[in-house]
Amino acid sequence: MSSSRVLATLLLACSLRVETSPATATTAPTAVSAVVPVTASAPASPTTSGTGVPTPAVTNAAPVEFGLDPRLGALPTENLRFKPRTEYIEKQNKRASTRLQGLKALRGTTNYLEEFSQSVESILTSDASEPLKEQTRKLTLLELAHLREEAAVKDRDGGHLERALQLLAEFVERYSRDPAVPEVLLRQGHLLSQLGLRDEAIEKFYLVLRSVPRLEGANLAYSRRLVLMAQSAIADTMAEVGRHPEAVDLYARILLSKSEELEVEVVRVKQLRSVQESSKPLVTEGFARRFLEDFPQSEFIPEVRHILGSAYSQQGDRAAAMEQYQLLLEAIELAPENRRQHWQRWKLMVGNDLANQFFIEGNTIAALALYRGLAAIHEDLKNRQALLYQVGLCEERLGQADAALKTYSDILASKDQQGLATNSPSLKLLQNMASLRISVLKSEAEAREAKGPRTSAP
Repeated sequence: MSSSRVLATLLLACSLRVETSPATATTAPTAVSAVVPVTASAPASPTTSGTGVPTPAVTNAAPVEFGLDPRLGALPTENLRFKPRTEYIEKQNKRASTRLQGLKALRGTTNYLEEFSQSVESILTSDASEPLKEQTRKLTLLELAHLREEAAVKDRDGGHLERALQLLAEFVERYSRDPAVPEVLLRQGHLLSQLGLRDEAIEKFYLVLRSVPRLEGANLAYSRRLVLMAQSAIADTMAEVGRHPEAVDLYARILLSKSEELEVEVVRVKQLRSVQESSKPLVTEGFARRFLEDFPQSEFIPEVRHILGSAYSQQGDRAAAMEQYQLLLEAIELAPENRRQHWQRWKLMVGNDLANQFFIEGNTIAALALYRGLAAIHEDLKNRQALLYQVGLCEERLGQADAALKTYSDILASKDQQGLATNSPSLKLLQNMASLRISVLKSEAEAREAKGPRTSAP
């Protein structure tokens, strides 16, 4: 059975309104609809049978599955007393329940999709109870959405994510009171964020917060987890779209929960990043200092010291900034090997910040030394070329035109050596700037030669 046919079988079996491709629609087999159970009971008042003997009404303490309609086929009789479930129905339900549980264990099997489709069809075409069939339809909707997500990762195609969103929307529409709806809304928000629709994603996450109180009889721990997950997703998405003041407040609200499952250190550093982007340096300084006091052994120590050093620098306190940078570098040198490798980028960032500061202040020799050292150890092509460009500018400022020409030429040569893994706009811009500086330097050299050596007046 082809994949398209299998998917069509599942879609039809669940009576979905999600569109399928023409090829899928023409090959899909017809699914058999399940009978909706109707609770049947006889009239409440006693009647008289054909023999003239009063006949008690047929009453049932529990609803009868697949019962007869009291307005139609549930006739008054003393000959029958329908059971809530017959032995036959019990067997059908047991068989269907086993298959339903088996659906969850199929993932990872070689012919997973085909086996899943066959199991779903066998349940929906059986005489099992309607609640079991409804569970199967729900599971199929969610599983199809998950398969679309996996296909999106494999094929790098946003169309799969859009189809997954359709399937999840169908679930919410058909089963709006289902306890799984808040989690489905969370997934919808996540998919919308992946598609770049972050404002829409935030709306979905807020819907989760509004839907949690409607969960009847939900476990308190489960409800709290839903709330925390939604709040976390909202805060992170706010930070991603640059709404940092709101993100700061949301992270603060999450921290107030004092949940034992909360990664306080991670939330605090995310809050600090948003504070840096949205607040005055003095406020950033306070947040950073408190973090260092509360988490002296944190894996985020270099980043926080860099933020604190930048805050001091923006306030004009050069000495305090240099102290933080020095502490950052010492922490990297003293760190275990696994952390040292992870923290190297902060060493490079500090070096770059200091070199830029020296260059702005006119301390060109110190800036040149730092830029050269950083370019020699940087592995990233884009950053290495940016540093080399700064080296060239320093050499020009120091009157070393020949050295600057060579540096700019090295930037252009790396383009050929890399076989143009240099297609990014920023790399092309750097190479164009290097070409321009070469042209300027050559023009200046030609102009000097044209003038010739100066002769003194007689």
